[in-house]
Amino acid sequence: MDLFEFILIITSVIYAMAVAQVLSGIGRLAQSDARITWFLPHSIWTLTLFVFIFLVWWSVWEFRDIDWTFPMYLYMVVAPTLTYFASYLLLPRSVGQGDIDLAAHFFRIRLPFLWSFLLAAVAGVLDGKVLIGEPWWFPGRGGHVALVAIVLAGIVSRNRRIHMLVAILVMLALAYVMVTRLWNPR
Repeated sequence: MDLFEFILIITSVIYAMAVAQVLSGIGRLAQSDARITWFLPHSIWTLTLFVFIFLVWWSVWEFRDIDWTFPMYLYMVVAPTLTYFASYLLLPRSVGQGDIDLAAHFFRIRLPFLWSFLLAAVAGVLDGKVLIGEPWWFPGRGGHVALVAIVLAGIVSRNRRIHMLVAILVMLALAYVMVTRLWNPR
């Protein structure tokens, strides 16, 4: 086992725990006897976070040939840790007999969720610059910039319509990054 594989194990475990959080949260909602009031931005964020986990994990492969140091390792665990925290927050823990209002839940966890997602995304955006010295601008970077700006808009707004737009635009920005960066790796 080389050092990259060793580092990939811990990041993979943390990402797997994040996926488990999302899937178990969806499972809890599906099995609940409670009356659920759905909130479309919350549902879009759930799907987006699920996709984000796999995209960021997949992009880690680009760093397989670098000479790893301990600070680089510490940097590599930032994004998965923040992503796990975001996935832990997004879906409600308690789905007992009472009503479940996903809009109320979303707005209750909005700031810590969006900040953790934003910081995880920024760590993922800057990983190439930090780890391999990639240029600041390349095809696909526009999607990164848009993603950060859109999430910041969600952080400053409590407006439901803005959050609908934020959720949709973040998903579209991720799709753009996926097509421009991951289908055409550096």
